[in-house]
Amino acid sequence: MLVKARFDRKLPHYWMIGTLLVLACTLIGIPLIPFWLVLGWRVHRKQYERMECELTERSLNIRRGFLFRVEKNIPLDKIQDVAMKEGPLLRHMGLSALAIETAGQSSPQGGSDATLTGVIDAPGFRDAILNQRDLVAGVFTGVATGDAPFAGPTGDENVLLEIRDSLHRIEGLLARDSEHE
Repeated sequence: MLVKARFDRKLPHYWMIGTLLVLACTLIGIPLIPFWLVLGWRVHRKQYERMECELTERSLNIRRGFLFRVEKNIPLDKIQDVAMKEGPLLRHMGLSALAIETAGQSSPQGGSDATLTGVIDAPGFRDAILNQRDLVAGVFTGVATGDAPFAGPTGDENVLLEIRDSLHRIEGLLARDSEHE
């Protein structure tokens, strides 16, 4: 593990306020507000206690959930971007959210693959993810990174380089064919 994300203690308050706002905006939800005031705080505290996010040398590992546990391992070489988001409520509470966008987004709406809300020093954690991603991507593309000289690709990396070169040739042929049409 390279870096472990820490989450702000205000996060359960954010979830509680967000849930109460949604309940207050619906006719069915309004009668549920007193129950949620009693039960919701415990649920959100348990959610907060079970949130974990670790940046390793090759992946971002996310574990969260109280009733329904979710574990995601996102390979760093699949991460396209890590966006910072701040809505009015998040900004008011001094929080932000990191949206991890990957190649082949798994969300049906085309949203982010994972969202980490309430990370302490979100810009620093985002930079750590992107820097490690660049190091991993440098190994796969054959680009030297860091102070150590690049020793050349290994067997697995040779296969990846061959695939990359084949894709470049295919793209060139497709571009040339589309010019002739």
